[in-house]
Amino acid sequence: MEHDHHPQLHQVIQQVHINMPWQHLPKHLDMVLEHGFHLEIGLGGKDLDVLSRHEARLMATKLRQKGIRLSLHGPFWDLCAGSPDPLVRQVTRLRLHQFFDMVSIFEPVQVVCHTGYDPRHHDDWRHFLEVSLDTWEPLLERAEMTEVPLLLENVWELGPQLHQGLFARLPSSYFGFCLDVGHQHSFSRTPLLDWLQSLGDHLREIHIHDNDGSGDLHLPVGQGTIDFDSLFRYIKERDQTPLLTLEPHREPHLGESLQALTEVLVRVGLLGGESNHGHCGN
Repeated sequence: MEHDHHPQLHQVIQQVHINMPWQHLPKHLDMVLEHGFHLEIGLGGKDLDVLSRHEARLMATKLRQKGIRLSLHGPFWDLCAGSPDPLVRQVTRLRLHQFFDMVSIFEPVQVVCHTGYDPRHHDDWRHFLEVSLDTWEPLLERAEMTEVPLLLENVWELGPQLHQGLFARLPSSYFGFCLDVGHQHSFSRTPLLDWLQSLGDHLREIHIHDNDGSGDLHLPVGQGTIDFDSLFRYIKERDQTPLLTLEPHREPHLGESLQALTEVLVRVGLLGGESNHGHCGN
């Protein structure tokens, strides 16, 4: 990846995390170590079945020795914390507790999970919330014990009500919100500002990728229609420092997103001097 672009690009690289599915990490490990990319490692169900604690510990140690910070993304395919089917909820809890078993090994700054809510299948988000509490409450207890925040990301949710309700029912400084701005732009019927105003107090992370509103395209920053300038002006005005995680789905998109994100952060005044934007704090 080329770095000889914006003079403050290196500063952004030192602040953001890059999403990295576990199965792709060996292929990209040399690049990660060379550039010192901090990672959000994604662990799927299959990964959790085959990944030994010894193998995980070896990788975590190798990354930490290079000063690489980690966050973790939990499994989500076919999982649903508020499913009407008790067996689906049972599998969801099993997978998420398997995921939390890895927290002590990777020592992430925080972890991200999906709610599993889909308005195409779940008519009433209030009922979904009630049913899902049996999943989130024990996981939140584990988050508090390990002092690793558990964040819930938006995916198909049409608005912020489900997240608002969960944070109200389970108030904790270790329970927070991960705004996926690409999902909000392509799936939500609620403007970005409403999401920010409703959940800003819980905002701990932003997943960054772009699209034109037609689908979850995971384009580089600036190649879709998301208003990143307004997003980061809002963040700056409130002096917030959520962790920023880039989610490129193609390797060339990583450099393009890093460059474009740097330009956005410079434009809105979030880069320069000793800015700590992008670092996570309790």
